[in-house]
Amino acid sequence: MNFRTASTIFKKEMLDTMRDKRTLLMMIGVPMLLYPLLLIVGLQGLLIQSASLDKKISRVALQTSEPETVRTWLSDVEKIEIVDVADPGAALERGDLEAIVFIEGPVASLLGEGKSVNVELRFDSTEFESMDAVGRLRDGLDKDAESMLDVRLKSMGLEADYIEPLKIEREDVSPPAKTTGNALGTVLPILMVVMLAVGAFYPAVDVTAGEKERGTFETLLSTPASKLEIVAGKFLTVFLLAMAAGLLNLASMAATFAFMASQVQQNVDTVIPFELKFPPSAVLVIFLIMIPLAFFISALMMAIAVFARSFKEAQNYVTPFLIVITMPALFAAMPGVKLNAVTQFIPVANAILLFRDMMTDKAGLLEAFPVFLSTAAFAALSLLFAAWLFQREEVILSEEKGFPLTWRRSEFRPRETLTASMAMGLFTVLLIVLFTIGSTVQSWRLLPGLLITEWLLLFAPILILLGYGKVNFRAALNLRRLPWWGFLGSLSIGFFSIVLVIQLSYLFNKVLPMPKEIQEAMGQLFSSDGSVSQLLLLLFVAAVSPAICEEVLFRGAILSGLRQRLGAWPAIILVGALFGLFHLDVFRIPPIAVLGMVLTYLTVRTGSIYAAMVVHLMNNSFAILLTSEHMPTAVGRILQLEHFEANGLPRPVLIIASLGFIASVGFLEFTARRFRPVGT
Repeated sequence: MNFRTASTIFKKEMLDTMRDKRTLLMMIGVPMLLYPLLLIVGLQGLLIQSASLDKKISRVALQTSEPETVRTWLSDVEKIEIVDVADPGAALERGDLEAIVFIEGPVASLLGEGKSVNVELRFDSTEFESMDAVGRLRDGLDKDAESMLDVRLKSMGLEADYIEPLKIEREDVSPPAKTTGNALGTVLPILMVVMLAVGAFYPAVDVTAGEKERGTFETLLSTPASKLEIVAGKFLTVFLLAMAAGLLNLASMAATFAFMASQVQQNVDTVIPFELKFPPSAVLVIFLIMIPLAFFISALMMAIAVFARSFKEAQNYVTPFLIVITMPALFAAMPGVKLNAVTQFIPVANAILLFRDMMTDKAGLLEAFPVFLSTAAFAALSLLFAAWLFQREEVILSEEKGFPLTWRRSEFRPRETLTASMAMGLFTVLLIVLFTIGSTVQSWRLLPGLLITEWLLLFAPILILLGYGKVNFRAALNLRRLPWWGFLGSLSIGFFSIVLVIQLSYLFNKVLPMPKEIQEAMGQLFSSDGSVSQLLLLLFVAAVSPAICEEVLFRGAILSGLRQRLGAWPAIILVGALFGLFHLDVFRIPPIAVLGMVLTYLTVRTGSIYAAMVVHLMNNSFAILLTSEHMPTAVGRILQLEHFEANGLPRPVLIIASLGFIASVGFLEFTARRFRPVGT
């Protein structure tokens, strides 16, 4: 590679970017000026509103047979006005009252007998004024209750300590700097990732799809510059602008949060200590980690944007990536997730965890080194992937045509498969449908909801789309006969992969333990009353239906569409990752994604979706039989399931499964080359 040529392309791209004031404004101006301005103005508004609420008098009604007694209790409570209304409940709903003090029974009589009086404070939790009123009432009545208790104890000759043998007090021993560092260390690194992505967004789109749209990409390719020099020059532009945006925004946000925290300290009564501290060593380490992180994000954005033909289309492609890139960040922000031997190798999440630990003096250079190393490795891989895509003319110069912008079916031309962009669009739309309608119907009734989700929300729309769009069902859904060698290879790979995925689930559960509530819900899903009919129903709902409907989507429409742009292995990895994301369960994404990659591999190698359907059916059936306690005793004994939660699967089982998996893949690779017809 000629570095002078790459430098020339880099200068040309930087000049183009600097001339585009809209890009600079969106990339640097808006995040640096608008976001801090909104936060500060919002805080000022919040403080003003809080002060206004604090001055407001709360209107309270009494519902009791002895109102004068309660009036006496509340006479010393400030900013409370007791009003008489005919229907207090209706007045509270209308907003004419802030709270009601409801007491049932004879107050004086109960107190005289030494009994308790039940005081019910009724309020509207959707109204700030009502919440404020109930707080005042609670504070005032607590003091009255303490006074009454004191009188009772004195009448009996007892001290207050008698009824309080244990005095429990909480004392936070963490210094203010550590408390502040923990709070900022949770928020700032997430913003850092988002800002790096936002900074890379427009340059990545502009130097790839934007150049295609302007018609200058072909001109650039016709120059003596090699494709590697072109991608190097463009990548440096995106990387530098992403770094600049990330650093500027991080500094801006840190200053904004510091200002906001000081304002809150001065104007609001709070016991939270505040002390902002940025150790120089932490700043240096965070800056060094940001470099490979920016490399990683910039390269992936360029790789995605290069598939688009126009600036607008590229925005549609890259925007979902902005959402995806925040998922590791949200994972890192979960309670209990720490930087350890596993999480230090999870891209994005490792940088955020290190940032937080550096802010609280829990991490040093020893912990930073593996994070830097793993992030640099992911950055190198993503850069190689982007460079590889730029080498492919079918990607750079593609003239892919989607559906025409009309409802008239006569204007649709017959096609073999969906395009890559249409496949990703189908995934996005069905993901939204699953998240909104699917979740709703499943929360209504689980089993009927699952059936509706699989057949009406997934299967039916795919068939309608393919049929209306004049797409060849056989080609688009990979509906080809499964040859004998493919059937044997799929059965063997499926059997061993299920065992390995179970162990992967066990290992991932050690990193991010699944809450008991979710485990119980999963157990409830697969629970059975022991009858054969109930077991058959479960198998149809949770094994047969997903094996057909989800495979039609992922190993059918999406896989055939992505194969129009991607090679076999990139398509296998991407479809598997999408399959994991589609299940909307952060505690199972990696194991499901790996299973999805195995299913996609089987479809690619055999050319038939039936291979994936068979293994998908095997996997889900195994889970149902295991959870519903219908698994044969011999299988449970071999797998030592009684010790699974503590130790995972036995080592001999894992060794046999690994060797069997490798041998099965070898068998399928050999037979596919030997027997599979050319071009299928």
